[in-house]
Amino acid sequence: MQKRIALLYDFDFTLSKGFMQEFGLIQDLGFDDVYKFFRACDAMYAGQDVDRCLSLMSGTREMVKSCGKILNREYLKNFGKNIKYYDGVNEWFDKINAIGNALGYEIEHYIISSGFRELLEGTTIAKHFKRLYANFYAYDSEGKAIWPAQVVNYTAKTQYIYRVRKNMLDNLSSVDEINRKIPDEDELPFSHMIYLGDSETDIPSFKMIKTRGGQAICVYAPDSEKAKNIAERCLVEGRVNYFAPADYRENSTLFNYVKDYIELVATNDKQ
Repeated sequence: MQKRIALLYDFDFTLSKGFMQEFGLIQDLGFDDVYKFFRACDAMYAGQDVDRCLSLMSGTREMVKSCGKILNREYLKNFGKNIKYYDGVNEWFDKINAIGNALGYEIEHYIISSGFRELLEGTTIAKHFKRLYANFYAYDSEGKAIWPAQVVNYTAKTQYIYRVRKNMLDNLSSVDEINRKIPDEDELPFSHMIYLGDSETDIPSFKMIKTRGGQAICVYAPDSEKAKNIAERCLVEGRVNYFAPADYRENSTLFNYVKDYIELVATNDKQ
């Protein structure tokens, strides 16, 4: 029996209070609005049907270059430390781990994001995650970013759910690795997986987790009626099991729901 429970998180507006690029990166590139930054990246490849993640990564590279700066890991990681989180995020991981440990389970945390892995590596909460899955660059011998190495767009996120399920966490360029057959007992049951996201871009992941017996939770910014309406619609349309404000403090609605589900997994495993 698997004694692991995996919590999978989107990042922007799920754990953080905004897009990860808007906590210093876009300002350093001369922008005061993150959506203007995104549009500028898209405009570089207008009419060419470029994947949004690719246009963002390539566009960022070109803008950094045009500003006379060097795009390397440290440049991006430096901005990660400034990212702001919803209430309770910093304490969440240790408290959820303690709940699992008391029941004999190891709680594993993973990020599956369409943002930049290098920014995530610089965050104050990076230490809590077993893996950070996100877009990242390939680098030349001098450490300069030359081109996207991996792209995690909205549908590609589901690949990383399978990686967690099979415990095949690395060798991202290997098709054989992710498709290799393993014994059923070695796979993490979907019922031991919880996915937290915030919007329509998480729907493929929400649907995969929910339809296969796990828990899909749509969180929303507590002060945004628009975000709440999106989350509520995800529930009404059957995309998720639950929706709640992105309040990660102990005894919040979200905290208690996740706690109760972990306890339910433990109870069901005993039967």
